[in-house]
Amino acid sequence: MAGYVESTLAGGEEIVYRAHFNWTYSFFPILWFAIGSAPLAMYVYLQYFAEIPATRLTFGWWAAWIGFACGALILLSHLIMLWTTEFVVTSYRFVYKRGWIKRDTQEVSLNKIEEITLHQSILGRIFGYGKLVLRGTGVGVIELPDLDNPVTVRRHIENAKTALRRSNSGDRDDD
Repeated sequence: MAGYVESTLAGGEEIVYRAHFNWTYSFFPILWFAIGSAPLAMYVYLQYFAEIPATRLTFGWWAAWIGFACGALILLSHLIMLWTTEFVVTSYRFVYKRGWIKRDTQEVSLNKIEEITLHQSILGRIFGYGKLVLRGTGVGVIELPDLDNPVTVRRHIENAKTALRRSNSGDRDDD
């Protein structure tokens, strides 16, 4: 299945780089799932391995299933967000797309990007994540959440901008 960016590429436009979330972005949803799953695992152990009758564990089973369902919903909503978010540098533009049913996109032509700001904490430096803020003419501000290797993303944007300028100046020389 082609993503949003693939379905909106213009003639001659190519994907240069696809950025991703850092693994730390998923830490807390996975932690909540693990915390929600622990009571369920404990009750499975109590009933089937410690051989405590199910009638003595009825209230606990309900609480364990509710905890598991909450953790699973947190993780599922996070996974849907991960699967439906795209950060793509093409040969002409930068695209930030979010959403599955409701789609939100922010796009800016590479030649309209005036400034790229990197925000990286100490933990971000250690674990390799950071936030990028793109400012451009006519588009305002595009804030990107914790990306994996934000310096690499920034370099790909700058390289694509340079390649676009070279191709545009080459087109003018031919006229």
